[in-house]
Amino acid sequence: MSAEAPPSLYARLHLRQGNFHLDMGMLLRRPGVVALYGPSGCGKSTFLRCLAGLEKRATGKLQVGRHCLMDSSRGIFVASHKRRVGLVFQDTRLFPHLDVEANLRFGIRHRPSGNAEPGFDQAVELFDLGPLLGRRPATLSGGEKQRVAIARSLLTEPRLLLLDEPLSAVDATRKAEILPYLERLFHQAMIPVVLVTHDWQDVLRLSSQVYIMEQGHLKHHGPTLELQYRHGDARLNALDARVHGWKPEDQLLMLWIGEDLIRVPAQQPPAARRMRLLISPLEIAISRSPVTNSSILNVLRCRLSELEKMEDGRVLLTLEGTGWKLQAIITQASTRRLELEPGMELYALIKSVVVDHASL
Repeated sequence: MSAEAPPSLYARLHLRQGNFHLDMGMLLRRPGVVALYGPSGCGKSTFLRCLAGLEKRATGKLQVGRHCLMDSSRGIFVASHKRRVGLVFQDTRLFPHLDVEANLRFGIRHRPSGNAEPGFDQAVELFDLGPLLGRRPATLSGGEKQRVAIARSLLTEPRLLLLDEPLSAVDATRKAEILPYLERLFHQAMIPVVLVTHDWQDVLRLSSQVYIMEQGHLKHHGPTLELQYRHGDARLNALDARVHGWKPEDQLLMLWIGEDLIRVPAQQPPAARRMRLLISPLEIAISRSPVTNSSILNVLRCRLSELEKMEDGRVLLTLEGTGWKLQAIITQASTRRLELEPGMELYALIKSVVVDHASL
């Protein structure tokens, strides 16, 4: 680690709790979002508590930028309230007796700089909290509470932001509501952000790197897309796309893949003109006729070039458009019902598209 260019985050932490042993390292060269992924009980939340300074028996070393927060070999242990680490739990922990504005102002009062501005208006705008400022937490949805909790944490001017499964306590509707705000935040992240999740789709959508844990130890780590290929769905579709434009009224990004336009939810226009899109084969449905009355944004005309029966009994389809190729996975029952054969003209209904943040 050079003095001129310290890592954004360096952690090598150990903790014994009964039969459980945490032995975990993390190195981030620059600010950005890293996902901490693994099954329940593998130590993800414990590692976050160590980063936040909530586990006083932990040993090892922790450095954020040029700031050493812990080094047990030198007797250094910065108390949690002095670390400037923002930690957002599943349950948000908002003050129930305060309205949203007062909860946010509480974050400002705990800034080390003591400055009230700038920041408040930007946080309100970033998370679209204007209509909620006068309301109490009990009147908010799960997604709204998470937006307030993350904004309050950011207003403390943290050096490091830790999110402990912020989406696990909300239903699918609320999750869809908060995901665009998290994407907007992560696109603008100027500090390291560690996101704990057990949902691989959230890893794909929100992170550029992923650390996979197992029984308190690091199992794999690397760029999200690389790990997806090595340890996830090897048939994940990756498409290079050119930016066509952004529709602010619909908050949709228009992208060219080959000679077809594809639409992706986006809160703001991107800085890049090219990006990579990730589409799971399981997120593509097939139709023999055009589909109009549907919530699915992307319906692309294509040709079925190949069918392949998989070991688990499902069928892998290779679909070709003008300048692009996708693979979709459907059941044998659907294959028979649609009477699919190579050479057929079909329509690919793409239910979900993920932006590969590592490519930006």
